[in-house]
Amino acid sequence: MKQILLSVGLLISFLNCFSQIAGNVIESNPNYQSRQVELALNPAYNYNYSNQLEASVMMNVKATGYVAIFSLSQNGKTVDEAETAIRQRTDFFTQFLKQNGVADAQIFIDPISMLPTYETELQEKKYSKTFNEVPTGFEIKKNVHISFKEQSAINALVSMAAKAEIYDMVKVEYSVDDLESVYSNLRNEALNILVSKKMNMERAGIYSRFVNIGEKQGSAYPAERYIQFTAAKTGMSPQFIQYKEKKPTTVTYNYAEKNRTLFYDKVSDKQFDKVINPVVNEPMVQVYVSLKGQFQIYDPEKEADDKVYNKKVKDLQLKLLELDVESKKKDIELKGKIVLQAKAERK
Repeated sequence: MKQILLSVGLLISFLNCFSQIAGNVIESNPNYQSRQVELALNPAYNYNYSNQLEASVMMNVKATGYVAIFSLSQNGKTVDEAETAIRQRTDFFTQFLKQNGVADAQIFIDPISMLPTYETELQEKKYSKTFNEVPTGFEIKKNVHISFKEQSAINALVSMAAKAEIYDMVKVEYSVDDLESVYSNLRNEALNILVSKKMNMERAGIYSRFVNIGEKQGSAYPAERYIQFTAAKTGMSPQFIQYKEKKPTTVTYNYAEKNRTLFYDKVSDKQFDKVINPVVNEPMVQVYVSLKGQFQIYDPEKEADDKVYNKKVKDLQLKLLELDVESKKKDIELKGKIVLQAKAERK
């Protein structure tokens, strides 16, 4: 009996462990699937890829640079008042950044907009009411762009922004130096896989040759891969009928507000034949290349026989051509002799 209880306990522990590893998103959304990237060829190729081999390779690339964008807005009764106030906030923020090792070249202030603001004023008459918009001042918005090299620096930047009463981090942009060399490496890897698949076909007795090669390349940046997640809610219906002493009573179930958050949903590995640097512990730029090779199947023995036959036909045609040339030469010589003989007889 103890053995049975121990086994049941281990099974429950295993199931709980699996649930923790899977994450709450699986429980909240059982149909969850990572969003795939598009690997289909560009229609501009216009090839008939009915017989094709495909090789797709992806690389998780650590960004070589980042730009964090913080947004702030300021209201004032006049343009000068709003501009002065927002300049004081941006100046305080930039000075704070410089004191913590951020250089001038890493900071850029981007003016976004300057708009008038309005409020509604009620005008009442004996038989009517009218709401009129009246100007109250101006609103100025600016963004502060900060470039940095290490991803961990974002935590300090958020903290410094908060101290400057800037709480809106719009986005973080990722950049990769020499992206073309990354594509070149991926292209070579995909080509090796494509050739390997062709060789495997030959091992199975199917011989082929490529007649067209199409390429699809792309990248997925972290900002594109964050999706919203809402915590799981109870399975209770929001409204149902309950019978008490054979009398129906409508019961309403009010849900509590559930937590909403975002999480990084990287491109799944399952779309690709090979993933370089597959295990990532931070959001990365995911770069991919897909090659599609259109091929024709052939019989090598028949081709060899056809080659021998075609050579014999070509040699025979060459001999016939030589014989025809010799015959024409003799005909020309004979005609020349006849002409000379006719001239001699006239004399």
